[in-house]
Amino acid sequence: MIASITRYASTRDLLSAAHVHALTRAGRHRPHAIAAWRPGVDLPAPGSADMDRLVDELNEPLIQFAADTGSRPGRSRQVWQCALRTHPDSAPLSDQAWANAARRVLAAAGIAPPGDEAACRWIALRIDDHEARIVAPLMRQDGRTPRTHQDISRVTAVCQLIELETTGSRRHTAALTRNIPTVISAQGPATAPADHFAPGRLAAPSR
Repeated sequence: MIASITRYASTRDLLSAAHVHALTRAGRHRPHAIAAWRPGVDLPAPGSADMDRLVDELNEPLIQFAADTGSRPGRSRQVWQCALRTHPDSAPLSDQAWANAARRVLAAAGIAPPGDEAACRWIALRIDDHEARIVAPLMRQDGRTPRTHQDISRVTAVCQLIELETTGSRRHTAALTRNIPTVISAQGPATAPADHFAPGRLAAPSR
Protein backbone atom coordinates (compact mmCIF):
# COMPACT_ATOMS: atom_id res chain seq x y z
CA MET A 1 0.00 0.00 0.00
CA ILE A 2 1.26 3.46 -0.85
CA ALA A 3 -0.03 6.92 0.04
CA SER A 4 -0.01 10.21 -1.81
CA ILE A 5 -0.65 13.25 0.40
CA THR A 6 -1.67 16.61 -0.99
CA ARG A 7 -3.43 19.77 0.16
CA TYR A 8 -6.13 21.65 -1.72
CA ALA A 9 -8.41 24.63 -1.27
CA SER A 10 -11.81 23.03 -1.86
CA THR A 11 -13.49 20.17 -0.03
CA ARG A 12 -16.27 20.22 -2.62
CA ASP A 13 -13.85 19.83 -5.53
CA LEU A 14 -12.19 16.82 -3.92
CA LEU A 15 -15.48 15.04 -3.26
CA SER A 16 -16.75 15.77 -6.76
CA ALA A 17 -13.44 14.63 -8.28
CA ALA A 18 -13.88 11.26 -6.58
CA HIS A 19 -16.95 10.63 -8.74
CA VAL A 20 -15.12 11.62 -11.92
CA HIS A 21 -12.09 9.48 -11.19
CA ALA A 22 -14.15 6.42 -10.30
CA LEU A 23 -16.01 6.62 -13.61
CA THR A 24 -12.73 6.64 -15.54
CA ARG A 25 -11.58 3.35 -14.00
CA ALA A 26 -12.21 -0.08 -15.40
CA GLY A 27 -15.62 -1.29 -14.29
CA ARG A 28 -16.92 2.27 -13.74
CA HIS A 29 -17.17 1.97 -9.98
CA ARG A 30 -19.50 4.12 -7.93
CA PRO A 31 -17.46 5.80 -5.22
CA HIS A 32 -18.94 5.54 -1.75
CA ALA A 33 -18.11 6.49 1.81
CA ILE A 34 -16.53 3.71 3.85
CA ALA A 35 -15.96 5.70 7.06
CA ALA A 36 -16.21 9.23 8.43
CA TRP A 37 -15.82 11.26 11.61
CA ARG A 38 -19.40 10.33 12.53
CA PRO A 39 -21.63 7.37 11.61
CA GLY A 40 -24.15 7.45 8.78
CA VAL A 41 -22.23 9.56 6.26
CA ASP A 42 -22.50 8.72 2.56
CA LEU A 43 -21.16 10.41 -0.58
CA PRO A 44 -23.95 12.31 -2.38
CA ALA A 45 -24.04 13.11 -6.07
CA PRO A 46 -22.09 16.20 -7.17
CA GLY A 47 -24.22 19.33 -7.31
CA SER A 48 -26.94 17.94 -5.08
CA ALA A 49 -28.38 19.54 -1.96
CA ASP A 50 -27.07 16.58 0.03
CA MET A 51 -23.56 17.29 -1.25
CA ASP A 52 -23.94 20.93 -0.16
CA ARG A 53 -24.90 19.79 3.34
CA LEU A 54 -22.00 17.35 3.57
CA VAL A 55 -19.47 19.97 2.45
CA ASP A 56 -20.88 22.50 4.92
CA GLU A 57 -20.68 19.98 7.75
CA LEU A 58 -17.10 18.96 6.93
CA ASN A 59 -16.01 22.59 6.61
CA GLU A 60 -17.87 23.89 9.68
CA PRO A 61 -14.84 24.01 12.03
CA LEU A 62 -12.71 25.58 9.30
CA ILE A 63 -15.29 28.30 8.69
CA GLN A 64 -16.06 28.83 12.37
CA PHE A 65 -12.46 29.37 13.42
CA ALA A 66 -11.05 30.90 10.24
CA ALA A 67 -10.94 34.44 11.63
CA ASP A 68 -9.00 33.29 14.68
CA THR A 69 -6.28 31.65 12.58
CA GLY A 70 -6.10 34.17 9.75
CA SER A 71 -6.97 31.47 7.22
CA ARG A 72 -9.02 31.97 4.08
CA PRO A 73 -11.43 29.06 3.58
CA GLY A 74 -11.82 28.26 -0.10
CA ARG A 75 -8.57 30.03 -0.96
CA SER A 76 -5.89 28.66 1.36
CA ARG A 77 -4.84 25.04 0.89
CA GLN A 78 -6.33 23.75 4.11
CA VAL A 79 -7.99 20.56 2.94
CA TRP A 80 -5.85 17.45 3.38
CA GLN A 81 -6.25 14.54 1.01
CA CYS A 82 -4.55 11.17 1.21
CA ALA A 83 -4.97 8.74 -1.67
CA LEU A 84 -4.25 5.13 -0.67
CA ARG A 85 -3.57 2.51 -3.29
CA THR A 86 -2.80 -1.19 -3.28
CA HIS A 87 -1.07 -3.07 -6.07
CA PRO A 88 -3.37 -4.09 -8.97
CA ASP A 89 -2.25 -7.71 -8.57
CA SER A 90 -3.17 -7.87 -4.90
CA ALA A 91 -6.52 -9.12 -3.63
CA PRO A 92 -9.07 -6.30 -3.22
CA LEU A 93 -9.57 -5.11 0.34
CA SER A 94 -13.04 -5.11 1.89
CA ASP A 95 -14.73 -1.85 2.79
CA GLN A 96 -14.03 -2.60 6.45
CA ALA A 97 -10.33 -3.17 5.76
CA TRP A 98 -10.12 0.13 3.86
CA ALA A 99 -11.95 1.90 6.69
CA ASN A 100 -9.52 0.49 9.25
CA ALA A 101 -6.59 1.57 7.09
CA ALA A 102 -8.03 5.08 6.78
CA ARG A 103 -8.40 5.43 10.55
CA ARG A 104 -4.82 4.30 11.11
CA VAL A 105 -3.58 6.76 8.50
CA LEU A 106 -5.53 9.63 10.06
CA ALA A 107 -4.15 8.77 13.49
CA ALA A 108 -0.59 8.59 12.16
CA ALA A 109 -0.97 11.94 10.39
CA GLY A 110 -2.18 13.63 13.58
CA ILE A 111 -5.55 14.52 12.06
CA ALA A 112 -7.87 12.19 13.98
CA PRO A 113 -6.20 10.40 16.91
CA PRO A 114 -8.27 7.52 18.34
CA GLY A 115 -10.81 8.66 20.93
CA ASP A 116 -10.26 12.37 20.22
CA GLU A 117 -13.80 13.75 19.94
CA ALA A 118 -12.50 17.23 19.03
CA ALA A 119 -10.41 15.97 16.10
CA CYS A 120 -10.78 17.17 12.52
CA ARG A 121 -13.80 16.06 10.54
CA TRP A 122 -13.03 13.68 7.69
CA ILE A 123 -14.46 11.24 5.20
CA ALA A 124 -12.91 8.17 3.57
CA LEU A 125 -14.08 7.16 0.09
CA ARG A 126 -13.62 3.95 -1.83
CA ILE A 127 -12.79 4.74 -5.46
CA ASP A 128 -12.32 1.22 -6.85
CA ASP A 129 -10.94 -2.19 -5.86
CA HIS A 130 -7.46 -0.81 -5.23
CA GLU A 131 -7.88 2.81 -4.20
CA ALA A 132 -9.41 4.81 -1.38
CA ARG A 133 -9.16 8.52 -0.60
CA ILE A 134 -9.40 10.46 2.64
CA VAL A 135 -10.51 14.10 2.70
CA ALA A 136 -10.12 16.19 5.87
CA PRO A 137 -10.34 19.98 6.31
CA LEU A 138 -7.44 20.91 8.59
CA MET A 139 -9.21 22.45 11.57
CA ARG A 140 -10.02 20.63 14.77
CA GLN A 141 -13.48 21.03 16.26
CA ASP A 142 -11.96 22.82 19.27
CA GLY A 143 -10.45 25.49 17.00
CA ARG A 144 -6.88 24.22 17.07
CA THR A 145 -4.81 23.31 14.03
CA PRO A 146 -3.85 19.63 13.88
CA ARG A 147 -0.20 18.72 14.21
CA THR A 148 0.59 17.21 10.82
CA HIS A 149 4.37 17.69 10.91
CA GLN A 150 6.09 14.76 9.16
CA ASP A 151 2.74 13.31 8.15
CA ILE A 152 4.31 11.80 5.02
CA SER A 153 6.86 9.77 6.93
CA ARG A 154 4.37 8.59 9.54
CA VAL A 155 1.70 7.66 6.99
CA THR A 156 4.24 5.85 4.80
CA ALA A 157 5.33 3.76 7.78
CA VAL A 158 1.72 2.86 8.61
CA CYS A 159 1.03 1.86 4.99
CA GLN A 160 4.07 -0.41 4.99
CA LEU A 161 2.90 -1.98 8.23
CA ILE A 162 -0.60 -2.53 6.82
CA GLU A 163 0.89 -4.20 3.75
CA LEU A 164 3.06 -6.41 5.92
CA GLU A 165 0.05 -7.43 8.01
CA THR A 166 -2.11 -8.02 4.93
CA THR A 167 0.30 -9.83 2.60
CA GLY A 168 3.23 -10.83 4.79
CA SER A 169 5.63 -8.73 2.71
CA ARG A 170 6.21 -5.25 1.33
CA ARG A 171 6.86 -6.37 -2.23
CA HIS A 172 3.70 -4.75 -3.60
CA THR A 173 4.64 -1.42 -2.03
CA ALA A 174 8.12 -1.69 -3.54
CA ALA A 175 6.68 -2.54 -6.96
CA LEU A 176 4.29 0.39 -6.89
CA THR A 177 6.93 2.92 -5.90
CA ARG A 178 9.17 1.85 -8.79
CA ASN A 179 6.50 2.98 -11.26
CA ILE A 180 4.62 5.72 -9.41
CA PRO A 181 6.02 9.06 -8.21
CA THR A 182 7.46 9.11 -4.71
CA VAL A 183 5.04 9.83 -1.89
CA ILE A 184 5.14 13.59 -1.43
CA SER A 185 3.18 16.37 0.21
CA ALA A 186 2.04 19.37 -1.08
CA GLN A 187 1.56 22.84 -1.70
CA GLY A 188 -0.14 21.22 -4.67
CA PRO A 189 -2.81 22.61 -6.99
CA ALA A 190 -5.53 24.58 -5.29
CA THR A 191 -8.16 23.25 -7.69
CA ALA A 192 -9.57 19.74 -8.06
CA PRO A 193 -6.75 17.20 -8.51
CA ALA A 194 -5.95 15.07 -11.49
CA ASP A 195 -5.32 11.39 -10.86
CA HIS A 196 -2.45 11.15 -8.35
CA PHE A 197 -1.34 7.89 -9.86
CA ALA A 198 -1.28 8.94 -13.50
CA PRO A 199 2.23 8.39 -14.90
CA GLY A 200 4.43 11.45 -14.64
CA ARG A 201 2.17 13.50 -12.38
CA LEU A 202 3.78 14.99 -9.32
CA ALA A 203 2.34 17.33 -6.73
CA ALA A 204 4.55 20.33 -6.14
CA PRO A 205 6.83 19.82 -3.14
CA SER A 206 6.53 21.95 -0.05
CA ARG A 207 8.82 24.96 0.08
